[in-house]
Amino acid sequence: MSGKMMDVLVHTAELEWKPLGPGTSYRLLRVSAETGVWSAILKMEKGAVFAPHRHLGPAEIFILSGSTQDRMGITRPGDYEFEPLGAEHPATTALEESMVHFTAHGPIAFYNDKGGIGMLLDSEFFLKDQEQEPQYSIKKAA
Repeated sequence: MSGKMMDVLVHTAELEWKPLGPGTSYRLLRVSAETGVWSAILKMEKGAVFAPHRHLGPAEIFILSGSTQDRMGITRPGDYEFEPLGAEHPATTALEESMVHFTAHGPIAFYNDKGGIGMLLDSEFFLKDQEQEPQYSIKKAA
């Protein structure tokens, strides 16, 4: 049904947690090949880190439980963050086990240890993951 928005109801408790990186897993809620938008629940163990990255599209973050530390400060349950296009993060760290509702309106470019782009987390990653287990994952910051 290309070109037509479809209704979606996801029973998140019935979804399996899939690995995304060291100490981080996700439940995919929705991914759109047409727009590149993806939405997921992220679960981060205490101490899990998202490596330095740049947003190549805006992102919306809602903290469901736990707390994280990022460039804007400490987040707590009920907090909402909006990351504009081009926002850069040195790292995002889970201060305790945390669950986050994350919607990306474009890719996220994760830097490698040489400062180049090591991985793109985008709709294609999640579309491929629907077919098979991912061949790559977010690397933990050094």
